Amino acid sequence: MPTPPQGTPDRGLKPFILAIHREALVTAAAKGLTGTLAQVAALQDTASLASARAGRPVTEEEVMRLLLRERRARGILEAAETVPAAPVRKPSAAPSRFRLGRWRTVALGMARVSSARVAGKARL
Repeated sequence: MPTPPQGTPDRGLKPFILAIHREALVTAAAKGLTGTLAQVAALQDTASLASARAGRPVTEEEVMRLLLRERRARGILEAAETVPAAPVRKPSAAPSRFRLGRWRTVALGMARVSSARVAGKARL
């Protein structure tokens, strides 16, 4: 929204625009409008009613900028309030050929040792 010469933005206009826009969306839905058509109708109604309140022409672009800024701020606040998820862990690397070979050697060695033990006990 353009800033008046005093340097302060229109006081009280932002909450008014947000409230009027919510009501305009409900009104558009009650008229049977849906999707983009409902949003455009609500935007036009909001700009018209905000112009009367502000005492100056308020364009649809100004209303849209205000709505987008508010959505962005709300999204940032909601993201800040949520509990952070567990950190994403990098999947462990696949075992190298050396490790696979070592595991196989150990496993086969254990199998040979255990079979020798069983055979040795049978001999005694």
